[in-house]
Amino acid sequence: MNLILILLLAAVLCVPLTQRLGLGAIPGYLLAGVLVGPSCLKLVTDVGDMVNVSQWGVVMMLFIIGLELAPKRLWAMRREVFALGSLQMLACGLLLGLVFGAALRHMAGMEWQAAVLCGLSLALSSTAVALRLLDERQLTRTPMGRSALGVLLFQDMAAIPMLVAAGLLGAGGAAEPSFKEALIAVAVVAAAYRLRLLGWAAKAQLNELFTAAALLMVIGTAQLFDHAGLSAGLGGFLVGVLMAESRYRDELEKAIDPFKGLLLGLFFVAIGMSVNLHVVAEHWKFILAGVTALLAVKAAVLYGFARFLGLPRYHRLLFAMVLAQGGEFSFAIFNEAWDNHLMDLGQRDVLAVVVAISMGVVPILIKLLERVPERLGGMADLPVVLPAAESEPGPPPAVVQPAAAGRRQAVSSHSDKPGA
Repeated sequence: MNLILILLLAAVLCVPLTQRLGLGAIPGYLLAGVLVGPSCLKLVTDVGDMVNVSQWGVVMMLFIIGLELAPKRLWAMRREVFALGSLQMLACGLLLGLVFGAALRHMAGMEWQAAVLCGLSLALSSTAVALRLLDERQLTRTPMGRSALGVLLFQDMAAIPMLVAAGLLGAGGAAEPSFKEALIAVAVVAAAYRLRLLGWAAKAQLNELFTAAALLMVIGTAQLFDHAGLSAGLGGFLVGVLMAESRYRDELEKAIDPFKGLLLGLFFVAIGMSVNLHVVAEHWKFILAGVTALLAVKAAVLYGFARFLGLPRYHRLLFAMVLAQGGEFSFAIFNEAWDNHLMDLGQRDVLAVVVAISMGVVPILIKLLERVPERLGGMADLPVVLPAAESEPGPPPAVVQPAAAGRRQAVSSHSDKPGA
């Protein structure tokens, strides 16, 4: 209870402060984590367990996103997931691997295999940060949001072989994902769906029992996928897609949403706790250069993809910045590399700080981007999206041009499907 009290107090004090400063909620959670973490007040010291628990917020967020994507719509996203996702990983991974690989070998004496692996892991983006930023601006269901989701889903899948590689390259080895166990996990989820276990719980007409059944479905599926060596977040997303056409879809979203919000906040607090201020003070030049290189390389590559996709000018920089930060899977890859003697503790902490700081900087950069005029690629006077009813066929949603443009005029939102 003391731990819960400390976390709640830190969040309640810090998040409203950053909100008033116009920085958004994410930097507030990160600041709260830094303050109560091992590097500052030392009120919380077991950061590893905090990160593991808070990962469930990401799982539940992906579950709710899956609820909005029926299987047909997910299949329609195959270009964004596999084509765009793989190209992003290859381009960003290659450039970051060269930049950080050379720097780490020169400055830290790291072997080239480990340096390249760390560079590739920096091509991953934070699902929690990106989707939170899109959701705050109601852009999740726009073409830009769909493209960002496709990239993030591919990255979740790409992180799995990278974790395996970290074990195989090191001294300890790693447990490879089991194809047999993955099939068993999918079969169990399909069987539970066919047996209508959720409907059985709903017949009791008890809200708390339905919430328990919803949590059991999400957490149970994620645990099955995790046990099979796959991504727990991917399991949560797939079961959400499976339930997208269920008559309990709205009730499931209402039951899971409060847990998602609390655990996502805890996730950002845990990331803040992982920032080692002593490492920052000792290696601040390398960290500053690393954060700058990480954001610049990824933003440049992603901006090129945004132009290729034909996204509106006012969404291109936003798309690039939303995905420019490092990802939560990077922490797991760095830990795996450290466990298998591919890097030392200092190198792991420096890279972890680079990723954590990038997560805090991106929301601030986007706030600044919102002050840049639309004609310069910014988001000032951004057109307002008029969402269409998802269940009713019709023309694609429209955007209304801002009043500053001279007159209000409805134009296409570049969406190829209603409500996409």
